[in-house]
Amino acid sequence: MVLNFKDLPKVANELFNALHEDEVEIINELYSACEKGDLQEVDRLMEVLLYDVEEHFSTEEELMREAEFFAYPMHKAEHDSMRRDIKSLYESWKGSRDVKQIMDFIKEKLIPWLMLHIARWDSVTAMHIGD
Repeated sequence: MVLNFKDLPKVANELFNALHEDEVEIINELYSACEKGDLQEVDRLMEVLLYDVEEHFSTEEELMREAEFFAYPMHKAEHDSMRRDIKSLYESWKGSRDVKQIMDFIKEKLIPWLMLHIARWDSVTAMHIGD
């Protein structure tokens, strides 16, 4: 397990917390598949991650729009940046089949980004939206 859900900051909205828990599960499964060198599973889980991230971010963004959250453009910009990074990783994966690249991305980029994003943006957003 590369990331324990208990290590993530919790926010004042249970839907956000549930979205984060789902994402942690996918990240851990993907990392494990990379460690095992199971390329078919990595393929499947990269697609799951792409879908999950889009669903997760879109859900948050819809809630922010409905609640007229003042920092929506900035929060969404952070989502858009990570969307691009994950899509770029996926495209690179399809060409290189390099599991180390995915593992490094998870450890060095995705997990630190997720921890900071939750603490900096999701916590404020969740307080504004409520539960």
